[in-house]
Amino acid sequence: MSKNFSLNQCALLPAEVNPVLEAEFPMLAGVQSIDYYESILSPSISVQVKILDVDGNLSSRGVYGGEKLAIKMVAGKDSEFEDFVITPEDHELILNSIKDITSGVKQQTVTLQFVSKDLIRNEASKINKRYVGNITDSVKDILTKDPKGIKTTKSIDDVDRASNNYAFVGNQHNAFDIIQRLQPKAGGAGYDDKTKSDYGFLFFETFDGYHFRSLRSLFEPEPETEYVKSEISGTGNFVIDNYNFSSGNDVVLNLKSGLYNNETTFVELDKTKITKVKFNMDETEDLTLKPPKVPVNIENKPSRIMLRVADTGVHQHYEENSSKLEDVQPFTDLAVYQNKSYARFALLNTQSLNITVTLNPELRAGQTISVKFPVFEYKTDFGDENSKDISGKYLISHLRHEFQGGKFRTHLRLIRDLFTPENA
Repeated sequence: MSKNFSLNQCALLPAEVNPVLEAEFPMLAGVQSIDYYESILSPSISVQVKILDVDGNLSSRGVYGGEKLAIKMVAGKDSEFEDFVITPEDHELILNSIKDITSGVKQQTVTLQFVSKDLIRNEASKINKRYVGNITDSVKDILTKDPKGIKTTKSIDDVDRASNNYAFVGNQHNAFDIIQRLQPKAGGAGYDDKTKSDYGFLFFETFDGYHFRSLRSLFEPEPETEYVKSEISGTGNFVIDNYNFSSGNDVVLNLKSGLYNNETTFVELDKTKITKVKFNMDETEDLTLKPPKVPVNIENKPSRIMLRVADTGVHQHYEENSSKLEDVQPFTDLAVYQNKSYARFALLNTQSLNITVTLNPELRAGQTISVKFPVFEYKTDFGDENSKDISGKYLISHLRHEFQGGKFRTHLRLIRDLFTPENA
């Protein structure tokens, strides 16, 4: 692994409220490992630092949580990468818990877990405002303007505009919980023929700030860079050191979630109207590959039946035959979005390609990269249906920067979109 980096800083800074530290508390000499995490499924970045606490210096100071984190990994003079720097001002990571304490003679090993300050604020944010309008606008308002929200100072510029409106009341739920419930209700970004049938949004945080992106728009950009797995051992910044495939398909859980077949009954009390919306994976028209099958003969039976009652006091009025964006979509349309979104999310995580490369601070969850492997037959749904070539473009689903034993690595979980053909 690359030796182009050096760890120059790892320190705790005083908490904002009731600080027990009077000044910066350096941990550099005792650091055993550092792990930085981000994921397209998580609204918060996080860091874990494992340190050797000689003479109990950390515990003797009464550190219990709320302290800020500062890390600096400096790139070498000849490196083509930038430094990896976490600051309290830009990333606002604070100590959430101290765990895995192992005591020895005059020393102890502890793991410090840091999360975004907004994640802590979120637990005390109870949204009760009524929102009407485009879903993307509602998400931005919840994050920045709502007086009972988290009022974040981080960037939320990287967003896609949903194609539909939606009216709802917060009902005293947390900000992040509300946004994650809005994800499957959002129609695809844009208004042209190519995107009007798109579905599925993700809300997540990376090193650069918050993102609210449609799945299709995440997969569309050209790869940021290319990594190569050589047939012979080698080193370099863009060489794949290790790789493996993982499969998380669970048929029973898929059945419980209604992935293969489900049915939703809508009751509109003011209109005394009952509508049923059925979903069958076999009828999904835009799957790139063949849809997953149930191993027994029950694929035509709904494994999940849902009932929803329209709250006419909350939802905005919509016209049956109107196509204006100002109108909120009928509940039956939202069910179609949700069912397809759930299926898409579930399929995205059934298989992944996991690779380990040298530390690359420029990578982010939600970026696309290209990987290149020697051509060989490998039975996986990742490759072309005929050649089974697993090389090509992938989306970074999970990212972990690791420092351990003097080595700096980046671990990537890569996924491919089974719903969007590459030439779409």
